[in-house]
Amino acid sequence: MIGFRLGTCYFGTFGLVIAVGLIPVLLAGAGVDGPWSTLRGLIHLVRPPIEWVGRNLLGLRVESAQVGSDSAFQWSALYCIALLSLVMTAVWSAFDKRQRHDRLQPWVWTVLRLVLAAAMFYFGMAKLIPTQMPFVLNRLVEPFGNFSPTGVLWAQVGISQPYQIMLGAAEVLGGLLLLVPRTAAAGALVCAFDLTQVFILNMTYDIRLKSVSSQLLLLSLFLLAPYARRLLVAVFTDRVVPATASAPLFDNPRATRAAVAVQVVVGLGLLAAFGGQGWQQFTRPTPNLYGIWQVDGFSAEGYRRDPLLTDELRWRRVVFDRPFLMSDPVMVTVQHMDDSFEVFGGTIDPARHFVDLTNRVELGSYEETPTTIRLTYWWPDEGSTERIVIDGADFSGHEIHAWFTRLDPASFPLVERGFNWVQERPNNR
Repeated sequence: MIGFRLGTCYFGTFGLVIAVGLIPVLLAGAGVDGPWSTLRGLIHLVRPPIEWVGRNLLGLRVESAQVGSDSAFQWSALYCIALLSLVMTAVWSAFDKRQRHDRLQPWVWTVLRLVLAAAMFYFGMAKLIPTQMPFVLNRLVEPFGNFSPTGVLWAQVGISQPYQIMLGAAEVLGGLLLLVPRTAAAGALVCAFDLTQVFILNMTYDIRLKSVSSQLLLLSLFLLAPYARRLLVAVFTDRVVPATASAPLFDNPRATRAAVAVQVVVGLGLLAAFGGQGWQQFTRPTPNLYGIWQVDGFSAEGYRRDPLLTDELRWRRVVFDRPFLMSDPVMVTVQHMDDSFEVFGGTIDPARHFVDLTNRVELGSYEETPTTIRLTYWWPDEGSTERIVIDGADFSGHEIHAWFTRLDPASFPLVERGFNWVQERPNNR
């Protein structure tokens, strides 16, 4: 009974935080500008006590109010929720001496099932419509040693859309099964398996979703707790597992059926909203000049610069890609001779042949710093778009002139290999 009360207090508070945080995302998926300012105001309101707890009880330095990550703020907030839940459980147990909560439990389970289903839909749809781990052209020309562990996993999943889609389908399946009481146990079990894999990946690839994935995994196990004994009997013995009847939400069967219908409608609405948001991102138009462009020649201030690895200004390649993690219409990556990257967000005007770089992006964090760089481009070969010339009056304080040849992304072994049933010899390179 203490476990039920503690779980109700902890996951109830955690679920409330998730619900508040997902409201702007859901509205955005429905095409409505979400109340981000209100959400930021709530975070600003609770930051002082959370920051105090993090600094004085956990020894953490809270540098920002990031949520949905492994920030010091988020870990401190989870610690505060745990402390608050212990206090609420103690007070509840002091004033309530009942040994069972037959009327409360089905309501708690219903709310927490919807919370977990919403989280599974959010992460699942980001993979089912493959936008969470997109295929990024930069990775084809970046040395593997420059990848972070997170980048390795993102690139590995992003290069195989079928695999990413199947991962998302498994997560969405768990969420769908949670919507109906009769299949809730199967849904919680599927979610537990899915989230175990996610948690292991987050831990072993140092992905900053350890806090979120661990809490969702614990929530799935909490929802499985009433079925634990029956599952153990079914899996580890050959005894017959007797059927059990779950307590209904209402005494009136018609009202209970209506409640189930409402749960399904709410769940499918959440799924549609997350799917709408993912589809908007996935179907963003391919930017003009999309592709990888190899530098054939480069000059600054009118003087040609040889392709020396020590030249910090000369470009090696420029990549025009979809803006998966930013709001700008195009992501432009300049690869220098030492294989370092400069990433920009911007726009392309195909009518006037302008490329306006408006944001410099910090690689790895995708933090944006406003900048103002205008490049112009033109095609040297009439009727062909395989070669291009780019000029810039002020790039890093230099007047540049460069000419390029387009590289076919499909020519890289990582992309062109494809799938083969028959292989006479290994192709592990």
